[in-house]
Amino acid sequence: MSMPRKNVPASVLAVCALLAMGAGTVRTAAQYSRPKPAEGSGKGPLTGHLVKTGLYMFSGASNSLLRLTSNGLLVVDGQTAEHYDALQEHIDKISDQVVRLLITTDQHPAHTANNTQFAADGTQILAHANVAKHLAAGRTAGATTTPPTRTYDDHFNLTMGGIGVQLMHFGNAHTDADSVVYFTNLKVVAVGDLYAGTPDPDFASGGSLVGWGPVLGEILKLDFDVVVPGTGPTVTRADLVAYKARIDALVSRATALVKKGVAKDQLMALLETDDPGWRFAFTGSRLDSFYAELARTP
Repeated sequence: MSMPRKNVPASVLAVCALLAMGAGTVRTAAQYSRPKPAEGSGKGPLTGHLVKTGLYMFSGASNSLLRLTSNGLLVVDGQTAEHYDALQEHIDKISDQVVRLLITTDQHPAHTANNTQFAADGTQILAHANVAKHLAAGRTAGATTTPPTRTYDDHFNLTMGGIGVQLMHFGNAHTDADSVVYFTNLKVVAVGDLYAGTPDPDFASGGSLVGWGPVLGEILKLDFDVVVPGTGPTVTRADLVAYKARIDALVSRATALVKKGVAKDQLMALLETDDPGWRFAFTGSRLDSFYAELARTP
């Protein structure tokens, strides 16, 4: 598949160019002044383990990844607010290098709640363009989450300390701002909330259950063997294949019901979900959005 690269350099973007955008704010290791959290100061449990060489996962209410490079550290998703100190405590046990880049896989607090703290430490933040849009809307409503310092539209390549990373947005699924983070040399893909116990489209943020299966189909074109979801343990490529099949079957059934003329207020009662093991409670505007996207499906 040939992917458009709007607002992205034609070749691989060296991360030094990304960091240079914040000239005067990005600190060197010697200037990095964040005090180390006291041992055990993090609120709530946070566990960590090695995924593959140089890649660690930390899990609490959500998952974060730490990628080691020769030019600083890269973090994917910065945890919920109560786990910031615990996350930093885990990172400090592994490396004394600077966290130079934070990637967030969507705009929800499980991924972005600590943007402000990371930014205060001089970390640059990279996310899909719609993350900035949603966070800006939240700030208008009184929220205070710091927006990304750099955004992309469809595909973003970077090299940091000799480590190549690809970010891809394949379409609307959990939100309209989902990022897939692909660690090419490790064959690991971080998918955020595109893999979860139950698919949960945020329709208010452009999410789509109809679009979810095709997005997973694009991910499955990549060469990987480990999937890191937004919550829960890592899973395999086969698990992602099975997850996509369940979503496809569910959407097919729901579409067939709508095409047969089943009324919106009867849809959820008639939609069989026992075999995938999911329980959906779409009501109100969420039901309106789900029904409308099914009605548009050819």
